[in-house]
Amino acid sequence: MARTRHVYVLLTLIVVLALIAAACDSSDDGSATTATSTDEAGTAPSSTTTTIPLASSIPPESVPGTASGSIPADVEAQMRSDIGVIILDVEESRGLPFIEVPTVTILDEAEFTERVNALLRNELDPEEIAGQQAMLELLGMLEPDDDYFDLLVTLFTEQVAGFYDGDAKEMVVPVTVDGITPLQEIVIAHELVHALTDQHFEFNAELERLIDVGVGDDASAYQALIEGDASYQQFLYLESFDPAKAAEAALEAINTDSSVLESVPRWLQRDLTFPYEQGLRFTGFIMDQSGLKGVDEAYQEPPITTEQILDPNKFVRDEGPLPLEPLTVDLAGWELFDEATLGQWGIQLLLLETLTPGALSQAAEGWGNDTYRVFLNGDETAFAWSYLAESIEDAEDLANGLVAHARDTMGAGGAEESGGGLLFASGSPWVFIDRIDDRIYFVAATDSTAGEDLRSQLGL
Repeated sequence: MARTRHVYVLLTLIVVLALIAAACDSSDDGSATTATSTDEAGTAPSSTTTTIPLASSIPPESVPGTASGSIPADVEAQMRSDIGVIILDVEESRGLPFIEVPTVTILDEAEFTERVNALLRNELDPEEIAGQQAMLELLGMLEPDDDYFDLLVTLFTEQVAGFYDGDAKEMVVPVTVDGITPLQEIVIAHELVHALTDQHFEFNAELERLIDVGVGDDASAYQALIEGDASYQQFLYLESFDPAKAAEAALEAINTDSSVLESVPRWLQRDLTFPYEQGLRFTGFIMDQSGLKGVDEAYQEPPITTEQILDPNKFVRDEGPLPLEPLTVDLAGWELFDEATLGQWGIQLLLLETLTPGALSQAAEGWGNDTYRVFLNGDETAFAWSYLAESIEDAEDLANGLVAHARDTMGAGGAEESGGGLLFASGSPWVFIDRIDDRIYFVAATDSTAGEDLRSQLGL
């Protein structure tokens, strides 16, 4: 749920387990079956906004890039030849040509792991992760003995099977004993889609901008578009395999070590796979509506909330967040660590361990807009949140879920009526919840004095 910055999305990673999960999900809705649809006359409609003619060939030996010194020349040459063929397949399927042949760096296991670790160390600021951990502990989503920084580094090191580095504009691929395996072909196809769409739509720069100046929820939505597009294309690529090769890819995926992913909190598993699974559904919806042209246009006018990813009809209708004034509360002597938006997806993650699936969906679906502020002061944490629902009934549903969460998951103890709201002052942390028509105010703090101060500033 690290909605504060989502720092790790900068790497545009491919999660092996998400391949399996998304494959199962896509079989239910048929969203990844064809690259284009046909009109009533049976002819394929225009599938892309580009006017650049598709490349008809590429010399396989012309794939640029470097390789680890330990990799034999013949192995590297064969990998570049194979990748050259995948490049053509991706261009044809995605309906866009590469403006320039992408750079591919091929690394042995040791150098690949070091490259991933170096990127993670560069992107994961320990102080920022510590602040996120304090917020997540306060909200009952992490235990005090969890090391969030170490967990993220270990998790991403385990799950990366290849990646597109948007800053360096290159694909980084690990070598295997047998060259490119069937599963790795799928990974390479996925990452080539990133390289291709970044050349045309410069999504890496926009994603970094959103991470720096956005509200968190918008960056998550944009990443879901990016990963959903690539995931949709990877399944089209998988469909080109003969049954034996497809079975080999599935077996390879199933045998991939995912022990770290399976050991982390369920909300983190869900958040990690969100852009792949929900992004795949979103892309499938857009493909059904308007084909590749619609996906291209989505990069130019992208989804701005996770609500639009979860309900693509709201994206098509251009239904954005409701107007909501920013919070102005402050705490003297405390650091304002972050100011952001949970969004519909963040609320689902927050209440995941508290509510049943049906109640969870009901509580989150009425999202209209929200904004929160997190304050830090040494080991103390305070959180103030303002939420606007689409209706009074929607606000009631979420308020009931938050009461259960404060009591059962956060350990705030019993509640008493106070000033029209509910005050949880007998346990730890201190929590106050108030609903006024379609508005909800939620304040939580490890220090009751800070909590009372925030409540007073909110006029509650």
